[in-house]
Amino acid sequence: MKLNEIASVRSGLVLSRKLAREGTKYPLLTLRSINPDGYIDLDKTDVFDAKEELAKEYLTQEGDIVIRLSTPYTAVYIDKASEGIVVSSNFVIIRTDNKALLPEYLYWLLNTAKVKHEMFESSSSNMLGAVKAMFFAEYDIDLIPISEQRKIAAVNTLAKKESRLLMELAKEKERYYSLILQNKYKEIKGENMNDNKK
Repeated sequence: MKLNEIASVRSGLVLSRKLAREGTKYPLLTLRSINPDGYIDLDKTDVFDAKEELAKEYLTQEGDIVIRLSTPYTAVYIDKASEGIVVSSNFVIIRTDNKALLPEYLYWLLNTAKVKHEMFESSSSNMLGAVKAMFFAEYDIDLIPISEQRKIAAVNTLAKKESRLLMELAKEKERYYSLILQNKYKEIKGENMNDNKK
């Protein structure tokens, strides 16, 4: 079954068509907003001034899958925190029919090495290495039962959550040890200065 039979697949907005010097401000999804681990870094979104109110189809909605069309072809799942962001033509937006295909499952599937390799193969004919939105619309997907999709999605969500927590813990540990080393250095430096005064 082709993906466009059970989901809406569309390119993002061509920004130049709606750009204004001053207008309605929207957060804008950029290539650097997409973390390679498959989530949106909200601190790295830009601001887009639109000359008019934008159609909802170009704004992220909870349950959307947004995919970067250039390498590394990262797919992200849109949750409540990342709703209402303008999606540019650097991305494709997929909205699924929850009765047949769970977005959380599709998110996992599109980030697998096998599918990413297929994207790369599809893009190898052009200089920019960009995959076309039509690739996703025409993508053949083998549907598994919703109950099984739910299990895979749950394990993937848990794995992603654990991975992010471990990364945050590693950063905290790095800061902690850096502080200890700085304090130790200051302590040694202070002792040396005292010894020199004697």
